[in-house]
Amino acid sequence: MLSDELHALLSLLTAMIFADKRVFAKEVESFLQASRRISDIRESDETISEAKLLSWFDENAEGIRKMLKTPDFEPWFNKRLSQLDGIYDKQALMTMMSDIANADSEFHISEQALLVLTARHWNLEYRL
Repeated sequence: MLSDELHALLSLLTAMIFADKRVFAKEVESFLQASRRISDIRESDETISEAKLLSWFDENAEGIRKMLKTPDFEPWFNKRLSQLDGIYDKQALMTMMSDIANADSEFHISEQALLVLTARHWNLEYRL
């Protein structure tokens, strides 16, 4: 079972895939690449194999995709961000999110909005 922190982190990355309401293989590959770098931004030694990561994605993706369409999305997203308040490299997480958003060579306004919410939550500078 994954820690709440790792689950929240993967949830944020997955939300970036679905933000523009389209899923491209490049975005999923970028998600996998970002997930391999997770240990670089947190103090936990918890790891996840690619097989477990794909299994987690299969189990959680549909719920996250549906959550994006509800009025409860912003509170859900902010809760995930709060669960990550303890990670030490928040800017690197924003870079991972941005990499996923840009993987399809189109930076959709919904993807930008998620990055703005993230930056605002952590009082980080972010420019569109």
